[in-house]
Order: sequence, then structure tokens, then C-alpha cells
Amino acid sequence: MSFFLLDYPLYERKDIKNMKGLNSNYTRAGHQACSIILITSLLLILHCYCYLRSYAMEMVEEEAIIIEEEIAMKSTEIISEIIEDAGNSIEVVEEEIEEVEKTVYEIPSSYVNPVSGNTVSYKGGKTIERSSKITYGDLGDINDLAEPDSDGFMKLDDRYLIAVGSRFDTEAGQYIDLVLENGVIIECIMGDAKADVDTDSTNTFTYKSSCCSEFIIDEASIRNDIYERGNASLKYESWDSPVISVVVYDQYCEM
Repeated sequence: MSFFLLDYPLYERKDIKNMKGLNSNYTRAGHQACSIILITSLLLILHCYCYLRSYAMEMVEEEAIIIEEEIAMKSTEIISEIIEDAGNSIEVVEEEIEEVEKTVYEIPSSYVNPVSGNTVSYKGGKTIERSSKITYGDLGDINDLAEPDSDGFMKLDDRYLIAVGSRFDTEAGQYIDLVLENGVIIECIMGDAKADVDTDSTNTFTYKSSCCSEFIIDEASIRNDIYERGNASLKYESWDSPVISVVVYDQYCEM
């Protein structure tokens, strides 16, 4: 009985020693397991983060593509509206131009001189008249509003001021086109009226100069060769052609 009692502490101490060794091994194994779990967890977290980021980038790219498509569609709609509005504006302008009434006067190739009674051929002369002489009424106002171009020709509304006879039944500031035999059209505006006593029986030609149109000029800036020869056709080579018709529009400059 005593032997058993004496041996019991020895057995207990040995068992405890073995248990200590066992606990040490388990501790190291536990540390390793914890490390593996921790590393695995970190890798899983990193993988999830990368996946979410790549998915988010794909979503952003898809959203960007959708936004670009929406912008493109909106831009196309805006451009279409602009083109449609421009087309409507052009149609309106064309309608306005078509609605302007006009009268076409044919110009004969000759006239009878009221003084001599002789028939005179019209060769296409276009003379000049000084703007400074035109100071009366609405015609004076038109000439005050006009400005000379680089050759000294008076212009208003981008049209040349001219004087015409009473045959054409024009008023101050009324739009007129001179149609030449070579197809050139000179856009003009009524800036003075020829006196009937200075024209032929049809009140078309100035019988002294054999012209149906006189261009109004600025004496201070008129080109020398034009002023010396009194011939407006010298302005452009294309103007050296007879007037075959005069078109008078029911349209006027704003005063």
C-alpha cells in the first residue's frame, strides 16, 4: 500500500512531463495552423478585392459606353434639328424671294434722238453721275446713306446706286437689276431719276449719252480712268456689254 502511494507521485510527474512535451508540439502546430488560416484569409480577401475592383471597372466601362452612346444619340438629334431648322429657314427665304413681285423691261437695241430725229444704235454705254448733285427729297437721303466702294461707286444694301428714266416707274431706294447681254447681272438700287426732257420718247435712254443707266459715283474717290472717260463699264471687263433688260423689284432699302 505504501509502495503504491510512493509510486503514484512519480507516475504523476512523468505524465505531467509528457503532457508538457505534448502541449509544446500542439502549440507549434497550432501556430502553424493559425498562420496558414491567416494567410489563406488574407489571400481570399485580396482575391475578393481584386475581383470586386475588376468588376467595378467593367461596370464603369459599361456605364461609360452607355453614356457615350447616349451623348452620340443626343448629338445626332440636335444636329438633325439644326439641319431641319436650317432647311425650313432656307425654304422661308426662298418663299420670300419668290413672293417679291418684279417687272421686266426689255431694252431695245436703238432709239430715236428726239432732237435730230435720227435712229441711234445702243452700244451698251453706262455713264456716271456725281452723288453730290443729288440733294433733294428721298433721293438725297438715299445718297446720304450710301457709301463709295474702292472704285468710288456709291453703294447701299450691297447694290450700286443708279439713275434711270421714268419708263421704269421706280422710286427712291427701289431694287433694280441690270441684265447684260453676256449674262452678267448688276444688282442696283434707284438713286436718282432722269428728267424726261433728257431722255428719248420712251423715257428709256439719255439721248445725249446713249445710255439707259447712269452709275452714281463719289467724285472724291472715283477711279481716274472711269472719271476721265465717263464710262462706268470700265469698272469690270465683264460690264462691257449692252443692257438687254431691266428688272424692277417691288422691294426697297430700309431708310
